[in-house]
Amino acid sequence: MRRVEWLESDGPASEEQIQKVEKYLGVEFPKDYKECVTQFNGGYPEPDLFDINEEKDAIFSCLLSHTNDEASILEVYDLSSNVLPAEIIPFARDPFGNLICFDYRGKRIPTIIFFDHEEVGDKAIYQICSTFSELLERLYSIDD
Repeated sequence: MRRVEWLESDGPASEEQIQKVEKYLGVEFPKDYKECVTQFNGGYPEPDLFDINEEKDAIFSCLLSHTNDEASILEVYDLSSNVLPAEIIPFARDPFGNLICFDYRGKRIPTIIFFDHEEVGDKAIYQICSTFSELLERLYSIDD
């Protein structure tokens, strides 16, 4: 597995904090994601680039925090809920206001999608990969 270094974390998210978010959103987060945020909650990954279909160099800026109110997963969800389709749950963002999300539509185990805030409906959604671990594995730096 590719080594990801996490910078500027908000500190670990507790199991209780994660469960509170899951209950509010009505989902169960994937185990690999929960393991990550219990250590690197709100962190910035390095490397931080990934591809979406043929588009190169999308940026994984940071995980949304389970503990910091300003960049919290719940705040971003609440602010975006009027444009996000049902069962699309943001967990990270890029530097341009776009979201990296879990797609729970019609499934218990979510896939990973990119939500382009400048588009509407299905045009805003781009499939990235099947799992959170796969997303981390796909991260690369400009020097790779």
